[in-house]
Amino acid sequence: MNISLLSSHTFQIQINQKLPKIELNFAQTEQIKQDENTDRFGRKIEYYDYYAGSYGDINIVQKYGTTTQTKEEALDEFIARQTKSILGGAFYNSTFGASDIRGISESGYFFNNDYYRYGKIPQEYYLNSYANSNLIDTKFGKAELFLDLAGDNDRLGVGSFSSNSQLFRFDSDGNGFVDKNDTYFDKLKIRAYDKDGNEIIKKLSEVVDSINLKDFIDSKSNALKKLEAQKDNYGTIEAYENSLQSLKDYNPYSIFKPEVRYESMNENDIKELSKLADEDGWIDASKLQGLANLAYAKQGIDGNYKLEELSYLGANSQTNSYANEQYSKFNSLYEDYMAEFEALNGFFDSYKQTASDEIMAEFGEMIENPEFKSTRMLKIEREFTAITGLNFTLENLQKVKDSFEKDRANTANMLKDTDTLTAIRINKNGTFTLKFNSGREIIVNELYKDSGKAFDIELNLNAKFATQIELNQDIDLVVSAAKIQDKITGQIEIKSLKDLGVEIIKKLSNNKFALQTKDGKTIIIDQIYTRLMPNNQNDINLIDDKDKFYPKPLRIWV
Repeated sequence: MNISLLSSHTFQIQINQKLPKIELNFAQTEQIKQDENTDRFGRKIEYYDYYAGSYGDINIVQKYGTTTQTKEEALDEFIARQTKSILGGAFYNSTFGASDIRGISESGYFFNNDYYRYGKIPQEYYLNSYANSNLIDTKFGKAELFLDLAGDNDRLGVGSFSSNSQLFRFDSDGNGFVDKNDTYFDKLKIRAYDKDGNEIIKKLSEVVDSINLKDFIDSKSNALKKLEAQKDNYGTIEAYENSLQSLKDYNPYSIFKPEVRYESMNENDIKELSKLADEDGWIDASKLQGLANLAYAKQGIDGNYKLEELSYLGANSQTNSYANEQYSKFNSLYEDYMAEFEALNGFFDSYKQTASDEIMAEFGEMIENPEFKSTRMLKIEREFTAITGLNFTLENLQKVKDSFEKDRANTANMLKDTDTLTAIRINKNGTFTLKFNSGREIIVNELYKDSGKAFDIELNLNAKFATQIELNQDIDLVVSAAKIQDKITGQIEIKSLKDLGVEIIKKLSNNKFALQTKDGKTIIIDQIYTRLMPNNQNDINLIDDKDKFYPKPLRIWV
């Protein structure tokens, strides 16, 4: 049984020498003495069947209600609960989710429960028929999706998708595509049938390169028609009109990251913005509400630039300095994670010395390379990625810790903003000064606005800040693209720099680029983009009949 990369404790953990010593006997029929269980803070664990049903940490699942299970039964129960939790979005709806131990906070270190968007499913009226189907299109034909955490082809029968809309929960990087860069992509499989009715199981990556989630989103006009069809179900006309207005205001693409949704503010946008300024040139942030959301480019811990969306409401003024506030929050996150990690390591070291040959034969690979994580660890990892933009590793966790120790103020500014914009000033040299309620003031060269939609390209913000030498050395002309207006039709097209015949890229003083092509032309553009992976579904007619997928055979019961 391959049960690596799952997210909870597997066995009883002896936390440190100060806690009661636990007798280690790992026979499959051993029962855990529940009155000896304490959390890592020395408190006795309180058991909640409801929470165990949602998350299933193994020390709770093994003692479920009045039934005590064997470890083998508990492992199966754990896999089933974790699979359902991921498919149901439990790990995406809040920072820590429902706490399964009394006394541990459910709030995050940096954000409240409403912050997280990636992995959420759009409002139901914006889901089209493809999203509500349970058959995914592949180059071989239609197939059913399922999640296989344990690597046993979902032996427990709990991983099937109820609809394709659940795929939104697997877009961990928020770019609008489910692909190899997403956390659970290698755990997704498809179930299909050949022409003789035999079942076929493959990894999703074997039949698609990526899945474009925008294919599941319906138009606003269709969404409004669906709501109108339900008008008679509303108790009052006021309730219906409120729902109608909410649906009109709703942007289904807001669940994706800003780099695929935002565009640079043009001259007309800036002129309109300047009309809101007072005599001193400052624009009160309260006047920005109702306009398109704004963002600016900021450098992260990894040296790369990303868009930081500006918040106008929600954060209180901070009494401590911004740098100290950020450091305090991160230090709590760091210490809590390391305490969990050390507890797990101590357990596995002890376990390897006492485990029987039978146990080692079944679970040896997992024991030698323990990748089990508590629910708390999983949530902390998620928050770490949200605030830093880095994939979680222990090395990256320590990297941020060391960065804080070296330069607290600079590191604090590189994390996700946790303060609120209070005012903007358009400076005479074309830059912008942003003022925050924490007392911070920063100057940025450019502002970006929410387009209200999502693109199959992503802003290459690093290009804006690279030197001309770096730009020409590092940029990949194949995946890099520009928006070009067709001289005949006037339509905007997305073309790769290679297809445009670009040889040299020059940076201009007005934040634009000049593309010099092989035929001597010069093309002026505002932005350089990265083309995201297309959903390359080859024509099914070109696939051999023996490789095609066919409808599930009907069973006739006599």
